[in-house]
Amino acid sequence: MKIHTRAILPVMLTLAAMLAGFSSLVMSSHDNFTWAARLIILSMILDGLDGALARLIKGTSSVGAELDTFVDMTSFGIAPALLAYEACWHTFGGWGMVLAGGMVLSGASRLSRFRIIDPFRGQQGFLGLPITCAGGFVTCIIFVAQSGAIQEWGWTWFSLTQGPVAWFVWIAATLMLLLQISHVRYTKASKHPVIFLAGIALVIALFVNVHLMATVAALGGSVAALYFAFLSPFIHPPGAKPAPSAPPPEQPAAAV
Repeated sequence: MKIHTRAILPVMLTLAAMLAGFSSLVMSSHDNFTWAARLIILSMILDGLDGALARLIKGTSSVGAELDTFVDMTSFGIAPALLAYEACWHTFGGWGMVLAGGMVLSGASRLSRFRIIDPFRGQQGFLGLPITCAGGFVTCIIFVAQSGAIQEWGWTWFSLTQGPVAWFVWIAATLMLLLQISHVRYTKASKHPVIFLAGIALVIALFVNVHLMATVAALGGSVAALYFAFLSPFIHPPGAKPAPSAPPPEQPAAAV
């Protein structure tokens, strides 16, 4: 399929997001969990930039939209599941495999349904929690646990393998996986410039670890994910369900 010249740059950003997700898998397999988390969040920002750039320069394409789905599954479904399993969930025995497998299957189901029922590719809100929320939450909380800041702060109560914090975090993550395949409607938060710029700031903070700024940023990302998943449908409810009319041709995909 021929790609218009204006679509080349957005597609390159999409492919860069895919490479970041793949690199995260490699880092997790080598027990480099903080870098694996950084690369997932970097992929998330690149995945948001490609669609925004495509709409800005009128370089949308069906190829880019389809590539975006593969990026979402790799970077926000498989990569966070492997990161969490290698860093933490393997200590849970069989339940760890259930959590990792559930994250992958929930993400795949979410994306499959999205491609079928949403002709607007997320531009008018989402049916079910976007896959980036659960993936981002798990990624950020693993980064917090692996960054070394917990020991420096003396937070002996913070553990992702036992105790009340672990129960809270992984129950919340499980509920997010269920919300991904639910019929709860969510707004497209990244359409707001302030929120998108906050995401870019999070990436910068994760890569520039000055006075534990990266860990504070990751904690903020975790809290933001909890807010979006469990409170935003009530505090910021989306508008009316869009009519099933035909969307503009070759509408770019959004992070789902």
